Amino acid sequence: MTRESVRVTRLSLVLVLALASAPAAAQQLLGPASGGALLPASIPVVVAETDSSKLAEITLPSVTASGAPRSYQVVSIPVPDAFAQAPDVQVEIIPRGEFVVLGPRTRSLVSSAGRKTHVGVTIGVPAGALAGHLVAAEARFTSSGSLTLIVLVEIDVSLVRQLTLRPASTPVNGQAGSDIVLPFEIVNSGNARETVDAELSLPSGWASRELRQSSIVIEPGTTAKRRARIAIPARSSTGSSFIRVDLRHQAETLATSTITVEVFNTGSIGRHAGPQLVSAVAHASDENGRPNRLYSLTASGALFDSVRVDARMSHASSVGAAANNAFARMGSFNSSPSVVFSAPTGELSLGNTGTSFSELTGLYPYGEGALLHLKKPGWDLLTLGALSIQQAVSGKRQPMFGIRGERQLGAIKLSSSLSHLADGGLAPRRLDAVGIGAAVPSFFGSTLKAEIAERRFDGGRGLGWSSEMVRINPNSSEQLRVTHAPGGSDAFARATNEIVANVSERLSSRAHVSASAWRTTDATSVFSGLASSGFSLRPQYTLLPAATLALEARSYLYDATSRAAGTNPGSTFGTRENQLGVILSTRVRQFHVNSSAFLGNVMRTVTPAGQPVLRDRAPRNYWTTSAGWSGVGSAIELQTRVEQTRDRGGFVNQQNVYGIRGEQVVLPWLGGIRMEGDLQRVHGFGSEKSALMRAGVVVPVSNGFAIKFDAERNSIFRNTSGRTPWIFGARIEHAFTLPMIRTPGTTGYVYQDMNGNQRRDRGEPGVSGAIVRRGSETSVADEVGKYRIGGDGRLPASVDETSLPEGWTGNGASRGDLGVTLSTSAEVELVVAPRSGIAAVDVDLGKAHIVARDAAGREWAARMASPSTATFDALPVGTYTLDFDLSELSEPLVPRGPIPPLVVDGKESKSLNITLDPRPIRMWQPPKSTTIPAAK
Repeated sequence: MTRESVRVTRLSLVLVLALASAPAAAQQLLGPASGGALLPASIPVVVAETDSSKLAEITLPSVTASGAPRSYQVVSIPVPDAFAQAPDVQVEIIPRGEFVVLGPRTRSLVSSAGRKTHVGVTIGVPAGALAGHLVAAEARFTSSGSLTLIVLVEIDVSLVRQLTLRPASTPVNGQAGSDIVLPFEIVNSGNARETVDAELSLPSGWASRELRQSSIVIEPGTTAKRRARIAIPARSSTGSSFIRVDLRHQAETLATSTITVEVFNTGSIGRHAGPQLVSAVAHASDENGRPNRLYSLTASGALFDSVRVDARMSHASSVGAAANNAFARMGSFNSSPSVVFSAPTGELSLGNTGTSFSELTGLYPYGEGALLHLKKPGWDLLTLGALSIQQAVSGKRQPMFGIRGERQLGAIKLSSSLSHLADGGLAPRRLDAVGIGAAVPSFFGSTLKAEIAERRFDGGRGLGWSSEMVRINPNSSEQLRVTHAPGGSDAFARATNEIVANVSERLSSRAHVSASAWRTTDATSVFSGLASSGFSLRPQYTLLPAATLALEARSYLYDATSRAAGTNPGSTFGTRENQLGVILSTRVRQFHVNSSAFLGNVMRTVTPAGQPVLRDRAPRNYWTTSAGWSGVGSAIELQTRVEQTRDRGGFVNQQNVYGIRGEQVVLPWLGGIRMEGDLQRVHGFGSEKSALMRAGVVVPVSNGFAIKFDAERNSIFRNTSGRTPWIFGARIEHAFTLPMIRTPGTTGYVYQDMNGNQRRDRGEPGVSGAIVRRGSETSVADEVGKYRIGGDGRLPASVDETSLPEGWTGNGASRGDLGVTLSTSAEVELVVAPRSGIAAVDVDLGKAHIVARDAAGREWAARMASPSTATFDALPVGTYTLDFDLSELSEPLVPRGPIPPLVVDGKESKSLNITLDPRPIRMWQPPKSTTIPAAK
């Protein structure tokens, strides 16, 4: 007999004995038709192989419940039908793994007519349970001399997503024009494996050095360490810059963190980090072949540490339309001179400038003059003084000036403005206004804004008012504005009466809806009545991480009535347009596809003077699609548009537009040459056809010189003979960086204060690479410890201790030399002396306060590291006197004098032993009395 046959025989014997001991239960399990010959194939059988005295164990289908980690779930376990008539049934609940079973684990089910058919058990889901189906416990049902039936209890543990993004604890410092390494850690505290992508939001001009980004897979309970390499531009401003890191899984943001990067410039970098000056001369022919020339000069960049300049000037002869278009393609613009100086606390604009004061005191005045905008914490001041732009028709220029101030008083913001605005032309505008306003917090986190103003304009005067309720949250925003501005658009307002409502709400992580509605009425010198109204509704849903589907409904109405002139009583005309469409937008890395389709109709009404109303209604449907690739400053895109309409005779007209566009496409194999171009074909309504062909190239030469060529053939530009000519243009430019004009800054040395006297003595070396801060300004010490820092000279500078070697600390803020000293720990051992002839004093010294004071009066407090040891963690080099405050001790103690000074030389830890004496005890005895008072 083989070993396998012996094993089978032993298994059979155990099964026969088990079934023989419980015939009723076996008959129910096997079924009446089986005759007890075979078990059903669907029920697994587990038997013991080594001990024939054990009964067979049968595993029944499991019971499943759902629960989250750190929760308790009540599970109902059915009693097997095999034990429905058994005289007594024992059930034992055995937990698996880290699951916990509350209450008794062993129970008896006594036979009775009303016995429960289910057993209830409370199972605690452990905090570290992984997501998914887990076996939490098993219920073992047994009866005297019968089988053991096992019912498994499974818990479907719900998914818990919890990712934490932890930047490095050490500060991140970098020099402009260099690379930095950005370390961070991702901690998965959830209960499932996570696959995320780390996306960086960089300041303007910064770039990531990562060639290929891959997804990060993090197991539950683990930490993944990652590093990102970032390039800081050479002309980056100094101070604090911020990089946001987002952990995203598809379209969901799981964690985010903002990392501060401190950028500094050395003195040598400052000489080459000033504004960039670009001079250029451009030449182009117009549609009739006449030559046109344009000279331009621009300057843009940091003038000094906290001030930026943007300046532009140009000179050209009379420029034709086609030549002007060619100049713009090559980056040359014909405009009046202008310069803007901007700083964190304000802005100064000279030349062509413009601004807005308020809804009632003037919107969008523009002219040639000066604009000053000062911004300080708690207040804001805006002033404008200019002459209006000279009009070719009248040649008149009108003076304009205005001032607006805002003051923050607690949670309330008050404002006041005064303006005198005017311009020329065929429809001149004029406004004299003075107004006051306020913004106060309101209910539900909203802000109520209100303003009133006295307005004077050509033809009258009136009191204007404006009110607005606005609430802006990260996931929602609401705005309602109502304005009445007498004079309307002829008096530097949008309209005479205006009501606007905007709502934007994020319903879930994928769903978003926005809506807007408006209505305006106005009157001008040309039109006696202007009215427009409309609404739009746009629900949007994110289908995939890179795909968004939106529906949009919009309606627009415009009506105008011209003023009567002489015998002409005036006429009216209007347009109403309704549209309903669907928009699909997708983006995968640098590739995108956007498509939209709209169905709608347009109704136009015209009422000529003294004639009946003429109405024309036609459908207007269109479909647009664009697909392309975009990189850093480069883009390639395919475009198409199909538009359909129908004329009054019922004939369907269709216009098709096809094109391809490329911008700033770099050709690295040709020495960095950049190409751009457009190719567009239009099949217009009816038999009209037009085309646009354009190509441009930028060739860098050397030493900042570059040449640009442009060629364009556009059917909208035709010469006197009706032909469409080629328009050629060329531009030669030279760019170089001017030295930065440094502000009057502070110069000094960061030095090692070897003797702790807080002044630089002969032989004390400088500290190279130390970072010095003053306000938002940052500087770094050179190889001999010298630094120079700008900013407000009234503020002191200090050393960033994170840039110092281990153990070194700064001596404090100053306006000159900054000393650093090597700090060392020191200990003071406290010994409580016993009283003479009495047992030792038992006192808790944990509430003792010990202070070390240096020669300048600065104090350091010690901590009680043990019951009798006070520790100073970091004391700079110097000599200290010790002060003891023992008033909080339960036993009055005094330090035994004289107390020695604590001398720290920075070489090794110091320790002093100080004895604390208890106050002496005086035994008091009452005086002896010889007279004993008599008892009464």
